[in-house]
Amino acid sequence: MLEIRYYIKQILNFPILSVDLATVSLDALWFDALLTKNKGILSPVFHQSLNKITDINVKGTHAILAYVLFDLDSKIPEYDFKKLEKYLFEVVPELCGLVNPYTEWTKDAERAEELIRSLFQSIDLVPANETKVYFEDRYRSIDSRERLRILEQTKKAQERAKEILRQMKQKEEEEAASKYNRE
Repeated sequence: MLEIRYYIKQILNFPILSVDLATVSLDALWFDALLTKNKGILSPVFHQSLNKITDINVKGTHAILAYVLFDLDSKIPEYDFKKLEKYLFEVVPELCGLVNPYTEWTKDAERAEELIRSLFQSIDLVPANETKVYFEDRYRSIDSRERLRILEQTKKAQERAKEILRQMKQKEEEEAASKYNRE
């Protein structure tokens, strides 16, 4: 397997202008991309059709991922197609909700790294020269979903702190009023 930098470069070099997302068939694209990895089996790769996808960001992200996996120089070993299918149908739309337009994957090196690391994590691959721990740690540090989760937790913690301060202030005022009435 090659280093993660190789795949990041592949994503950054994705030929955007060569793909007409309005007319591309994602089923045909994935069939072609996975034909060599599917051991030449000429049957649909996935249990559901990807052609129902109309979101241009999701389609563009699929085109990028198919491009990366189709790469003949890629040293990606065999992986479980069910895990890839789950990734494509569940994780990719979620990622595209946070990173759009899809061209951000090809313009920003960190987003490109996030995309390839999310793919690798989903199909249980660890890039060359990385340990599983380093891989997971690096992925968490650039994962848009993780960043959003941390922001939401921080916001909730700030709201809880404000509520506690409000309650403390209210209690102090009530005690002061009670003391004033007794005197």
